[in-house]
This record gives sequence, structure tokens and C-alpha cells, in this order.
Amino acid sequence: MRPKAITLFMWGYQEHFRIHFEQLMVAALGELGVHDVDVKCFLVGTRMPNADVPHDVCLEPEDGVWPLGLFAELPHSIQETIDSHPLQQMFYGDERSMNEKPENIRRDATRLAVQAALVNYDNDNKVRSFAGRPAPVEGYYVVPILQLHCNIFERFPPLREPVCDDFFTSQPSLIHATVMQVLQEAYDELLRPAPGGRVSGRSASPSEIVRRAAADFLCTPVIAIGDKKYGSHNLFERFNLISSLMYEGTKGTGTLLLGNPDGGEIDVALAFAEPVPFRESRWSRKVLQMASGQTDLIADSESILGLGNISEGTDAWASQKVFEIEFHDHYQWSLSCGSQVLLVSQYGAPSLPHESFSRHQLIDTYERLFPRAAKEIATFIALFDVAVAQRHGSMLVVASDAREEAERLREQGTKVIPVKLSPELYRSASKVDGTIIIDPYCICYAIGVILDGPARPECTPSRGARYNSGIRYIGASSTPRLAVVVSDDRTVDVIPVLRPRIRRSAIEKHIERLEGATRDDYHPAIGWLDRHRFYLDQLHCDRINAELKRIGREPMEVGEFMIQWETFQPDAACTAEYFMPD
Repeated sequence: MRPKAITLFMWGYQEHFRIHFEQLMVAALGELGVHDVDVKCFLVGTRMPNADVPHDVCLEPEDGVWPLGLFAELPHSIQETIDSHPLQQMFYGDERSMNEKPENIRRDATRLAVQAALVNYDNDNKVRSFAGRPAPVEGYYVVPILQLHCNIFERFPPLREPVCDDFFTSQPSLIHATVMQVLQEAYDELLRPAPGGRVSGRSASPSEIVRRAAADFLCTPVIAIGDKKYGSHNLFERFNLISSLMYEGTKGTGTLLLGNPDGGEIDVALAFAEPVPFRESRWSRKVLQMASGQTDLIADSESILGLGNISEGTDAWASQKVFEIEFHDHYQWSLSCGSQVLLVSQYGAPSLPHESFSRHQLIDTYERLFPRAAKEIATFIALFDVAVAQRHGSMLVVASDAREEAERLREQGTKVIPVKLSPELYRSASKVDGTIIIDPYCICYAIGVILDGPARPECTPSRGARYNSGIRYIGASSTPRLAVVVSDDRTVDVIPVLRPRIRRSAIEKHIERLEGATRDDYHPAIGWLDRHRFYLDQLHCDRINAELKRIGREPMEVGEFMIQWETFQPDAACTAEYFMPD
């Protein structure tokens, strides 16, 4: 039975609010290069002291997947958290701060208690909930919550939590930092009159959100290495500026180690008598010329200190006390810890490394493109793993017409006597610039090939020449082809990206749920169907549109709003190949 103290918010725009920030989070992740992420937003409110409101706790949506009983003990938990809050022992030197302390403690205690109430739910459902700052709305402290599936953190592993020192805590990944920026936007919206009523256009753009998140995340290495120079300038912008500068007509490449030279993780080969401040961008760019494949620059959070290397035997990912800033090309650099790339910046735009395909998705793509070569998938996967593990860029093309293409492009590469490509041969051949061409049975026909192909809309100046040449070449022919593109910044792309296959029974299940739903509980079903529009045929669309009209005719309370969903229409590109057998 639902606890009587928990009910739905009634300020009128809460559904608009939730959907807007779900979409904003998805768009921000898209800016980072992360797609197909399940994001949910919901709201929890608790009665403000002495507020004349009818309920202790409110939840939006009331018909969502979150058991209402999760928050039944929230008022008690908040009071316990207030009593033990560390700020209770803090005394400020000014009267204003002391007067504001009780309110600050209550709000933070509310956030912490809501976060704690979701721990078991998160563990049971393999999700991660992030609670934002509470804002006062009509007698309640309203906490916005964003929830992401845990698989995103398997795809992009964060640093160990917490990343903190004696004073500050920072975000363990760029994704965490982005979530916090979106939650800040949600908090700001809650402070406005009728939050969610006219939310479109008031929030920061996804690109602005991820730039702020990147700047915030670059504080993390500073805290992790124990460098307490909290007044340091924005390292994200500093490294962008350094990477954008030319020196005597050449672009800057090389590696900078960010760490504590006295911490034991770095061996100093040469120390500058006068450190080079990052704020002196041209000077910093000049000394970058000294970084080579054998020796790196070493730096703290403010200055370049000299030359050195990671100490022998140091596992950077295990210690998380030394980070690599690798300058790859003009205006392109990345932040890594060990072999894990944490942030990529290209022309000032932050992103995550383009993730390797999941093994399941890679096998599925190969089987669909080359169904007759299914027995060679293990060999191809071994080549793929070698390509991903290398610390330099390369491209591998699998083409059904590999023999003919090797002959056609013989003036743009090196044609070889056909041979089965082993991982060892691939390591050697990939040291030569250009593309390796194999057939679906992993027989190699050419190495060091310069690919051709007309320009395509998918090409983008934000990616390198290797990626764009793969897009042009694969798109130039209807013959089944696949490209594995490993960029110099260790991002990995597989071209083409095929939509995943689903079961028709899944579509039927959600349409049946919609047909039995009302305005109060139709959101989960229509949300799933909206995300899977591509797979719907005309009959599916007709049934969905009819149900939306039915639900739209249901009586509405004064002040209640309903989302106007775009009419469902079939996609002609959806064919039988996109469906798995039931």
C-alpha cells in the first residue's frame, strides 16, 4: 500500500520540467559522443519547516518505476542527517554566514538523505542516481534527481570515489561533472516562478554545459595529485590555448605528466630552475617542443617543472596520482590516467573517447554485413583487439570486394600477395601509414592504402583525416564494407554503425501496455515507443496514434498539462534485418 504521506506534486509544470531535463541530459551526453543512454529524471520533495502543506513527502511522477516506500522515512532521515552534519561544528567569522548556516545544513541534509534513500534501489536495478540541490517550491524542498544506467560507467570507467582532499571533493569522471552541471540547471529552474512552465530556451545549451563540465573536471587531477593550489586557472582552457599555438610553423605534439614530482610516481630527468607557468601560453608551447617519445614534460597544476617519466613499476591507474596530457595535433589533446582516456578535446570541444563497440554489437555487425564469413569472426575480433590496444592510429577495412579494391587502389598503396592476416602481421603492417584491406575471411590484399571516396554529410571537421576518409570510402559503395578506425588519441570507431536489432514481441508488449493505460500511467510505455520509432510499421503507428487520441480525450484537472507527442509514422528504412527472431 502507498504510504499516505507521499503524494504527487501539484504545481502544474512538473512533467514538463522532468522531460526537459531528461532531454537536456541526453543532449549533453550526445555532445560528449555518448549515445543510446537511458536517462530518467524525477523529483522528490519534503515539507519545509512550518509550511502549511498537506503532505510530508511528494514524488513526481507518482506512477513511475520508483517505489513510493523508498521515501517513507525521509523526514526522519533528514533530521538525523541534520543532527550529525559536519557543518554543525563550523563557526564563521561573519554574522551573515552564521545566520545562513542552519538553512544550508537543512538543504544539504535533504539532498544527502534523498541520495541515501536510493542506494538500495540503485544496487538492485543497476542504475546510478544523482541528487541535485534542493530548492523551495510551494512549501517543499524539491530535489531534482537524474538517474543513469550503470553500464555507462562500465563503458567509461571513472576514477575511484571519492576524489577529495582535506577541503574539496571533485568529480571522478567527465560524465559525473556533466550530470552535476545539468542538475545545477535544474536547480536554477526550480528557483524561477512556475518552474518548467517556459523552460525551453532558459537552460544553457548542451555544448555550454559540457564545456563547463570539462573545466570543472580538470580540477580533479589537481585534487587527486594533492596539489593544493586552489587558485589555479582553468586548466581546460589553458591546455586548449597551448594546443592551438604553432611554434615556428609546427604544431605541438608530446606528453605532459601532471603529478607530484616528490610523490614517487615520477622520475625527474631535468628540472627547470624557473618553472614555466601555464598562463605563459607561448612559453609553455615552446617547451612542449622538448617532449619526445622517450621523455615527457612534468608539471604540477600551475607550471611545467622540467622533463621526466613515470617511475618504473608505477601503475598510474592503480595509484591515480599521475595523469597524462597528450598533445596529439593542432588544437587536439587528451587527458588520461594509465591506459584510460578520461577526456578528449578537439578544437576546444570536450568529449569522451569514442568507445570501442561492445563485443556483442561488433559480432552482430560483422554477421549482418558478412553472413557467409561467420566462422572467421574470432580471427577478426583478434585483429580488432590488437588495433585497439596499440598506442598509435591505424585503419583496418574489411571489404567483400577486397581483391578488386586492392587492384584498383594499387597506385595508392602496396598490394600484397594474399595472406591470412594474423595479429602479429597486423602489428607490423599497421606501422606503415595508410589502411590495411582484408576480405571477410581476414585475407589481406593491400597495406598502406590511401582511401578515396566523395564527401559525405557524415564527414565532420571535428574529427581527423583518418576518420573522415573511412566515412567517405565506406559510403562510396553499396558493397558490404566495414572500417575499424583507431585515431591517434586512441578513440575507436566502427563504420558503419548499424542500428541494434530488437524483437517484434517487445514492440507488441509496449503497445499493449499503452492500450491498457490512462493519462496517469501511460508514460513508461509511450516513452519506450517514442525512443523506438524507427522499428514501427504502419499498423503499429496507427494503434499508437489512436491510443494517444484516446488518452488526450480524458478529463484534465485545472492547471494540468499533457505532452503533445509527434504523430507516429513508419520509417521506410526499417527492414526485416533489424529484427531478431522471437
